Amino acid sequence: MVVRSASTVALAGLGGLARPYLSRAADRPGIAYGLASGDVSTDSAVVWARADRPARMLVECSTLESFKTIIGVASSEALPEHDFTSKALLQGLPAGRTFSTAFGLKTSVNPG
Repeated sequence: MVVRSASTVALAGLGGLARPYLSRAADRPGIAYGLASGDVSTDSAVVWARADRPARMLVECSTLESFKTIIGVASSEALPEHDFTSKALLQGLPAGRTFSTAFGLKTSVNPG
């Protein structure tokens, strides 16, 4: 048996998700290649991403996929002098654990 919420059934009846009348998605920085990680040590890791314009990358790290508990936060600027690539160091990570990361970009306050 499949259980669905009333909103799921209502949306299915409409033939899809409702879309906002006005979207500002084109105004937001984009990222084409996702988040990469490397230089992993016993208690840290470097994460990086490349934006399509000046932006600030925000990264959160958790040992839970639900992100109920955040164990690491980092941010850095993606600026033209670094080919819009942002690199941040997550520190103080517990050894021997698997992590989930969530990241986003916002318009940079210092576009370079």
